[in-house]
Amino acid sequence: MNWTEILFSVVGVILTALASWAVAKLTALIDSKVKDGKAKGFLNTALSVITDVVKQTYQTYVENLKAEGKFDASAQKVALEKAVNTIKGLLSEKVQSYISENYGDTEKWITTQVESAIYSLKNATPTTTE
Repeated sequence: MNWTEILFSVVGVILTALASWAVAKLTALIDSKVKDGKAKGFLNTALSVITDVVKQTYQTYVENLKAEGKFDASAQKVALEKAVNTIKGLLSEKVQSYISENYGDTEKWITTQVESAIYSLKNATPTTTE
């Protein structure tokens, strides 16, 4: 065996190791991006459902009680329970599992997001068209 063949063998082993390392790094990078994409999808889905349910609960329950002057603390609690139950019924098991694994108690997270959505909707500046 001459020096050229030995050099090519050594370089081949080194390049194979580097290629394996690069593939492992690329795979890890792709996996992290896919997971982040999934997380983003799960959270966007959950927040969209929450916002829609808050609007629906207002439209079908709260608005009528307010018009009759009957929207008190007790009715507010019922509205929140209705919204949370509807949201839990609409969110897939995968989304609920993701929330539970990453944020803890799913119901508490949903309740917080409902309250946040209500605040945002109440304080949204209406746009005017001229």
